[in-house]
Amino acid sequence: MRETSHHIFHQNSQQPKDFRGGEKKVMKKSLSLLVAIAMVFSMFASVAAAATDTQGNYDVLKEAGIFTGFPDGSAGLDKQMTRAEFAAVIARAMKLDTTAKASFADVRTAYWASEEIAAVAKAGYMEGVGANKFNPTAQVSVEQMATIAARLVGLEQSDAAVEGKVSGWAKGWVAAAVEAKLIPASTNYTVIATRGQLVDATFAVVSQSGALISVTGYKVVDAKNVEVSFSDKETEKVALTEALKAGDNTIKVTHKGKEYSVTVKFEGLAISKAEQTNNREITVTFNRALTDADKTGLTYEVKNGLVTYTVTPTWSADNTSVALASNFLPAAEYDVTVKGFAPVKVKVEDEKAAKVEITATSLQKANNQDLGVKLFNQFGKEIANPGLSISVYNATQGKTIAADADGKYDLALDADAKVDDNFVVTATHASSGLSATKTFKIVAGSAATKIVLGTVAPLKDKVRISAGEDGLVLPIELTDQYGTKIKLTQMAKQTLSANTFTLDGITFMLSEAGVIDAVEVDKDGVLKIDVAKAATLVVNAVNPSTGAVGSTTIKVEGPAVVKTLQLSNPGKVVVAGEEITIPFAAVDNFGGQVAGKDVKIDQTTPVAADNVNFTSNVAFEAGYPKVNGKGELIFKFDGTLAAKTTAYIYAYVNGGQVGSLQLTVEKKATDVKINGIKDVQVNLAKGAKVDFDQDNITKLDSYNRTTTVAAATYSVTSSNAGIVDYVGGQLVGVSEGTAEITVNFATGGTTDTAYKFNVTVVKADDIKTYAVKTISTIYGGKDTAGYALTSASAYAVTVELVGKLSSGTEVALDQSVLKFVTTSDSTKIGVSGTKIFGLDEGKATVAAYNESGVKLAEQEVTVSKAAPVAAKVEFAKSEYTVADNGTITFTVNSGTDNKISVKDQYGVDLPTTGFLTSGDAKVATVGAGTLVVTAVDPGQVTLTYITANSVSATTTLVVN
Repeated sequence: MRETSHHIFHQNSQQPKDFRGGEKKVMKKSLSLLVAIAMVFSMFASVAAAATDTQGNYDVLKEAGIFTGFPDGSAGLDKQMTRAEFAAVIARAMKLDTTAKASFADVRTAYWASEEIAAVAKAGYMEGVGANKFNPTAQVSVEQMATIAARLVGLEQSDAAVEGKVSGWAKGWVAAAVEAKLIPASTNYTVIATRGQLVDATFAVVSQSGALISVTGYKVVDAKNVEVSFSDKETEKVALTEALKAGDNTIKVTHKGKEYSVTVKFEGLAISKAEQTNNREITVTFNRALTDADKTGLTYEVKNGLVTYTVTPTWSADNTSVALASNFLPAAEYDVTVKGFAPVKVKVEDEKAAKVEITATSLQKANNQDLGVKLFNQFGKEIANPGLSISVYNATQGKTIAADADGKYDLALDADAKVDDNFVVTATHASSGLSATKTFKIVAGSAATKIVLGTVAPLKDKVRISAGEDGLVLPIELTDQYGTKIKLTQMAKQTLSANTFTLDGITFMLSEAGVIDAVEVDKDGVLKIDVAKAATLVVNAVNPSTGAVGSTTIKVEGPAVVKTLQLSNPGKVVVAGEEITIPFAAVDNFGGQVAGKDVKIDQTTPVAADNVNFTSNVAFEAGYPKVNGKGELIFKFDGTLAAKTTAYIYAYVNGGQVGSLQLTVEKKATDVKINGIKDVQVNLAKGAKVDFDQDNITKLDSYNRTTTVAAATYSVTSSNAGIVDYVGGQLVGVSEGTAEITVNFATGGTTDTAYKFNVTVVKADDIKTYAVKTISTIYGGKDTAGYALTSASAYAVTVELVGKLSSGTEVALDQSVLKFVTTSDSTKIGVSGTKIFGLDEGKATVAAYNESGVKLAEQEVTVSKAAPVAAKVEFAKSEYTVADNGTITFTVNSGTDNKISVKDQYGVDLPTTGFLTSGDAKVATVGAGTLVVTAVDPGQVTLTYITANSVSATTTLVVN
């Protein structure tokens, strides 16, 4: 909308209502917050220096559609504005809804600014002059402009003094506006404001309110992470609770206190490009980052005609590309296929030398000088074994210098090489004709004129430097007299016995011997140290040749040890011979909380330093107390305890008491009776079999506790084996009728300890309906050879039925009643006899039939093509025991006690790759690439099995 008022109007003598002090409530905003908000408008920094003056401000606001200017294109900065024009500017700047018409008596519906006046009035920024009039043609004074500007950014009136002429009603608003730098200080605020002043005030308002900030773009990192960029050149990272779906998605993002709705297009995963990126290497780049689930099951094929080349995939750190490297990949055009994506063609060329570079920055009058000569290929990658010819010529002495056996130069041994001699280094690659030349001025072997030692940082994931840690980086910066950085010469790890050592002529003096026990310099000149004991160590580095000195202090702490162990009563009966979990909290000598799994317990003699040792007047059983894999403290008192007694337990670390606990320990529990069964089907059809073993039988002990019985500690008998028999851990329906089942202890059982229940074999006619046992989602992808699944696949599912009586009671069936099944969609689910198997993603209804072809039941089954991945890992036991120096071998999906069960999302055993780790190599180690655990020293340790897709499970190993 064009600004139309070009001529001067007389100011209305009546003060507009919206400028009167105290009549409008505004939100309080501190000046400090406003100063912070002012940074929001950094987008205007990109508009060049013009944005710092009124014309520049106008240009920005005009581009944003807030000011529109005059028909001739001029800004008219020296002219005045009317209240109507100012209302229009406010409405545009604050992006107000302008669909309504003004209701003031002096603003016609057809008036050019009717909508804008209505909008600012509704928002409370301008209200009118009284008598239902707005006075649209009145001009705006500086103090009126200041008042509205202050309200727009949420200021309150200020008590600060105002230098200059100002009306009483406006003083507080003007003071606030000046403080917030919305307007400059003036000698007279009652004068009419120019358009230029209104431009500057409006620019300040939108700067502080962020009104002009807009979304300029976004980047989809993955399905749950989006980065949104704004016009102020800043970015917000948005973590979504629900994954993006293919197509357009609307997300919410808050930036500088304002919420924005952003439409994000999420494309299906696709290959964006594939190209050669190194010799014998092709990189496939995707349109977005892949998640672990996306990458699971991917295979990679590189073919030229009928020949397939073996490749090794390496994913980029951001998971947007995968490099496929091969030991042999001659020049040709290849078909590159990533499973699930269309093949792409990539032209591969033979490696060519493209550049020779001499990377050394200086040469010292010292041994073992490395010139850092490298040959790069056309992809910018270094060529291994480049076959370069290197000559080093002392131009000052007119002498050629030869390299040693390692290709380095021992200049300290060269009597003719002098400090300040000019050495010319030439490197040539004969077959390509490439060469590089570089001239060095030889500096003294200890040429550093400046030494800076930095602060030694803790190792990764550590908060302090502790005794016994290796590979700490001691930052050192050496500069010679020419301002060139000097790199320390590579040196293998050397053991220290004294409190001094020398590197490249630099002498390092340590305030105490034995704190640093080894030093090394890696190929990049990085100085690394190993620390052996706790101390506050001062390190001074001195160059005797130049007098340069550097110094730093390293604080090496002793190990974190338990200082306080707060033990609590478990709140349940403590029984001899049984494990009991003891609640505890541990604090170390640095005041930090010690995780349960990090509390080390040693009950041997002598007790290892820094470990917790428990004493008790009631003996513990061997291997206790201990901390299990969950970080829980477990006690187990001697099971031979003859009578109830009080145990006094004390915890010590390095001979000092750190905790205590008093417990009442009851004597070993005895069995009272079999008191129930659970999860047992007691209605059977003839021929039906149901499992009935220790998991289904409960007992009551002498402490009134109900638990399941142990294997081989119970007996099961039937009152009539001709009706219900018990065979091989199963109840078997033999003939119609009811039999009484008696469960008792295998030894010592009496009439009083037995539990009895009835099992009924129902008549076939009593079974009124049938149902398919619930079938979870089944797999419908290809097998490992790329073929469709069959009934022989591990992913095939056997359909089973249950019967129901008229009362709705379930009946276990002889599954021979089910003769075959059908599918409503044979493209989704295949059938063979009573087995079903997935063929394609989707849903189909499976129906079960008897021998006569009568449909007994049906169920809708979902098929997924999601590749099988490890979803659940379990050790067969929560704890294993092994003797000192003994071994234990685990197996995946085979065996019994030492079995590690790995199942996929379909509940099928998954032959997957994974690895086993030990939480403490001092207690037990795991053979490289094996599942063999070897005990090292007594103690307990957490063993963790981790699959390739990071699903894991833990168990506890106790070494006796």
